[in-house]
Amino acid sequence: MAPISAKELKERLKRLKLVEVKGMAFTIRKVSLLLLLDDPTQIWDWARQGQEALGEKIKALLQNPTLPTMRRVIVTGVLEPRVAEKEADDDSVPVELILADHELSAGLFIEIVNLSLGG
Repeated sequence: MAPISAKELKERLKRLKLVEVKGMAFTIRKVSLLLLLDDPTQIWDWARQGQEALGEKIKALLQNPTLPTMRRVIVTGVLEPRVAEKEADDDSVPVELILADHELSAGLFIEIVNLSLGG
């Protein structure tokens, strides 16, 4: 068995998807599930409690995401149109505008998390 090439690995890990939320198309990508946590070291404490406990904690985070969590996931996970932390003069959309529309922000969050979980 030969090692995987860098090019092939990049393609497998890229995981881009075109989704429609509220009648608008967005290109999203897979993100690290560590973005769901305010303190990423928590995940290791949960992992030590066992796979079932870890799964339950992550499920709870997904059911009740905090605003900072949604902000991190949307800024990182939406590729087009580009989403920025702050208002800018370029072609980006401030994340606050997206978060102000609950249906849009929740839809994008769910699509990104589902893709990240392998969906």
